[in-house]
Amino acid sequence: MRRHHQSRPRASLRDFADHADWSAFRSVVSLHAHTSYSCEVMADLPGYIARVPIVARLFERQLHQTAASAGRPVDFGKGWWHPPVDPRGVFESESAQIERRFGLRALVSITDHDSIAANLELQLRYAASCAPIASEWTVPFGDDVFHVGVHNLPVADARPWHERLAACTADRDGAAATRLLRELADLDGVLLVLNHPLWDLAGIGPSAHLAHLRAFVDAHRGSLHALELNGYRSRRENGGVRTLSAETGLPVISGGDRHACAPNAIVNVSDAPSFAEFVDEIRHGVSHVVVMPEYREPLAMRKLAAASEVLRYYRRHPDGSRRWFDRVTCEWRGKVRPLSYYWPTGGPVWVRAAVTTFLMLTNPVVLPLLHAALERSPDARDGRAIPRAAPIETSVGVFRLGLNDGR
Repeated sequence: MRRHHQSRPRASLRDFADHADWSAFRSVVSLHAHTSYSCEVMADLPGYIARVPIVARLFERQLHQTAASAGRPVDFGKGWWHPPVDPRGVFESESAQIERRFGLRALVSITDHDSIAANLELQLRYAASCAPIASEWTVPFGDDVFHVGVHNLPVADARPWHERLAACTADRDGAAATRLLRELADLDGVLLVLNHPLWDLAGIGPSAHLAHLRAFVDAHRGSLHALELNGYRSRRENGGVRTLSAETGLPVISGGDRHACAPNAIVNVSDAPSFAEFVDEIRHGVSHVVVMPEYREPLAMRKLAAASEVLRYYRRHPDGSRRWFDRVTCEWRGKVRPLSYYWPTGGPVWVRAAVTTFLMLTNPVVLPLLHAALERSPDARDGRAIPRAAPIETSVGVFRLGLNDGR
């Protein structure tokens, strides 16, 4: 591996600037993106819909009617949805942003849930050094779960590794997870990132999750290489990750977590010409994170735009993936099929009307009109930006300042 640049700080966090000189770096690394192969759980769907005026009441009424007729409640844990962009579309949109805004080489690591098909497809189309095999692994930990980005699996053994990870998740085997993390950490070139660590994915409550998080990091600190600053989590939450970084000594790293059409809003710049050498940098504590201007937009507005893209009709997509209900899969009476099998026209009238209304309100022409209102929202202000590092070059000390200022 190459020696690291000696005159540059080992870690930094900076805002993107259009006219900044990025020539001191060789690459921009885009981490944590999801493609149409990713299986995204629907268990959180009722909670999101419950916050939507008018639609929430209709949705709740329909759930009660369905449960009464079926004799049991609707189980959203048995369904999943797929993002609307295929692997090539994700890779090329990430690369286009990097080349246009930085003028540097693009390294793109896609981390789908429950699949490495996108990575294998991209390796046939692009150089393996810039499109590694990776996945977002759901790691069981007692009654909690954590997501770990597993980047740059060895090509020859990628399928067996992925099968072992999936089996561990399905069996909720914490002991197996510990063994797998240690084995993966021992592999040269593999990068293990604790994604959005403060997100209570299991819904056990903030206090319980924080206690589990500290126990998880303590148990696996020797295996984990970095903590993620996530492009779709709030400023306050990412500030908490920086606190955790200062406490544990694990560097922070970028993770865009895109599920729709917009490129990742947080990236890394690197002196490495290949992904394997970037991994070597991170393992040695060298991480330069760049926050793109899009992250400073109201988080609520960005999430609405992404949801609109998920529900949009894509006429150029292959048949069977153009409509949102083609991209939702569910289990009903023991059979797993696309939602369009049961709803060939898009479902009941109230569902079609709700989706149409939502798409009208989140149209790219209309959505900016909501910007002023969202700017006044406490949630929006909280998600606008990570506390900014004033110097373009900063030392690791920046992670110890302004961690929870809440602005």
